[in-house]
Amino acid sequence: MQGNYTTEVGDYLVIWITGMLSYYIAEVTQKEPLQMKVLETGPFAYLKDGDYIIHPVKTVQLQQDTKDETCTFLQEQKEAGNKVVSGLKSLGMPQDNKLYEVLPGE
Repeated sequence: MQGNYTTEVGDYLVIWITGMLSYYIAEVTQKEPLQMKVLETGPFAYLKDGDYIIHPVKTVQLQQDTKDETCTFLQEQKEAGNKVVSGLKSLGMPQDNKLYEVLPGE
């Protein structure tokens, strides 16, 4: 897949949180300096440089899926046995300050 990912407010990024093993879907909350959230409240609601590592290839794929209204990224991660988690209201997650696995739509 070719292209670059974008970091506009509201864009989704695939990240690793420092010290954690799963992939996370984060939402950009501030462009400069770049900040994002994985949960609506708590420490994962204010991620800044040093708290995360952006996975560029997976982010490009997720952003393309968002644009095309497809689930290729999530389907590939599920088939590979990789867990992708988030707690974002914009992704339809319950607002109980917990992380949930994000699964492809049926």
